[in-house]
Amino acid sequence: MVEDGLCSRCAAAVVAELTPAPGTEPVADAPLPPRVPSAPYDPGARWALLRSPNGLATLAVALLCLVAAADLAAVLAGIGEYRFLADAAGGDWSRLDGADARRIDELYVWAGRIQLLTLAASAAGFVAWFLRVRDNAHVFVPSGQSKARAWAIFGFFVPVVSLWFPRRIALDTWHASTAEPELGRGRAWMVDLWWVLWLGDLLIGRVAGNMYDSAETVDATTSATGMVIFADALDIVAAGVAVALVRALTGLQNQKVQARSESLPTVSEGPTVSEGTSRN
Repeated sequence: MVEDGLCSRCAAAVVAELTPAPGTEPVADAPLPPRVPSAPYDPGARWALLRSPNGLATLAVALLCLVAAADLAAVLAGIGEYRFLADAAGGDWSRLDGADARRIDELYVWAGRIQLLTLAASAAGFVAWFLRVRDNAHVFVPSGQSKARAWAIFGFFVPVVSLWFPRRIALDTWHASTAEPELGRGRAWMVDLWWVLWLGDLLIGRVAGNMYDSAETVDATTSATGMVIFADALDIVAAGVAVALVRALTGLQNQKVQARSESLPTVSEGPTVSEGTSRN
């Protein structure tokens, strides 16, 4: 995946130049560039090593696209189920016991199962990427992270705090990753859009699920199916915005790393630290 002019391999190479392995000693007396402010290796946080987010970003985007595809299949299956139920509610019971009805029901059930599998996989991929960019943000601005590192994972799952912790971490990461923090704050609307859609999707999905589970009449099941279709469509939009967020934040970090690499003085002579001692 290319993010603002950097492919995954190029980004990893630039990151490696800025992230020496801890304990590495310079060869002889070769002049080396000074440490960058907010050093890539922070003795107070040994996990805080600058690493390329591109690979995990590619994985997260691919899994989110699978979620959107599964949601689209569920929407199409749901429309078939809704039409069947609407016919039954209108008094047309001719297809109730036919093979067509069984096929529609089976398709709807399988669509739901595929949704669950893709959602679980995309959640794992997204959280892995989220942790990586949060770690990089700590390298950029160690004092700019208001939440502990562990909340980048558990903040999505712990009740109550899950309503705002991930958004706060995403905002801190966004601001730390921008080349000009004040300008970056104006562009952080994407974080808020992602979070509003995420919360709305969770709320509507839960309401739709409860309606479907508690429906006891054909009319109630028809209404619940319509709500489920709406929830699935909203999930497609939420997945699309999440993809945009992953690409935008990954691009910001690539730009910042590239700018910092270009600002380092060039060493024209003398041996350098071998590539084998770099940390990716």
